[in-house]
Amino acid sequence: MKTLFAFLLLAATYLLPGLSAASAHAVWIESITKATKNKAHGVKIYYGDYPEGVIEPTQKWYSDLKTLEVWVVSPSGKKTQLPLTDAATHLTASFTPTEDGLYHLTTVHVTKELGGTTKYEFSSVAPVLAGSATTTTTTAAAAPQVPLSIVTAPKSHRVNTPVEVQVRKDGQPFQDGKVELMSPEGWVKTMKTDANGKLVFTPQLKGSYVLEASDYQAQTGEWNQQNHTHFWQGATTHIVVN
Repeated sequence: MKTLFAFLLLAATYLLPGLSAASAHAVWIESITKATKNKAHGVKIYYGDYPEGVIEPTQKWYSDLKTLEVWVVSPSGKKTQLPLTDAATHLTASFTPTEDGLYHLTTVHVTKELGGTTKYEFSSVAPVLAGSATTTTTTAAAAPQVPLSIVTAPKSHRVNTPVEVQVRKDGQPFQDGKVELMSPEGWVKTMKTDANGKLVFTPQLKGSYVLEASDYQAQTGEWNQQNHTHFWQGATTHIVVN
């Protein structure tokens, strides 16, 4: 099935309270990468440990994650917030594309609670093609501006075929950025982006891959009456390899 999961994956090295090193959790948006014009297009938002196949019920979601906002941006730039419905194991939403072209599902969420003394900001962008639109390249430059984004082309990828990944931070290519490539089977590989914020990897196995870009910096400040000493930003996306 040609699906795209845009993940907001918590890095195991910067864990939130209540999570163990063996249980790095994520929030992700799931949507089919090809939409039909003038037909409702479904979206699902999950929280859990993707590589371990764990899906948490919404009642157990960490901190205020259930208050995250999901937006869709049309090819002409119209931005619309999607109403979310609690489906017990996940949140659901939908949008109806009325234009041919590239839509983007996007979310940015800073958790209300700190992880120790670290402030966490999760962001993700998921491209969806509507109508007669086609694309075979990454779309970070065309995506809505978010603090940190990682994207690939909105298509079904092929085994043994190079996949190009683009990472941007504050609207610019994220040079030498750390990217982790992960599969549900537990396979993990860490790579760095080039001067243009890009990297290329060739999947050897069929299946689902999570791609996570992250940045961790010393930063002092106050967030919700809590003092923090560091700031973690993370962005993820997901590809299906056939």
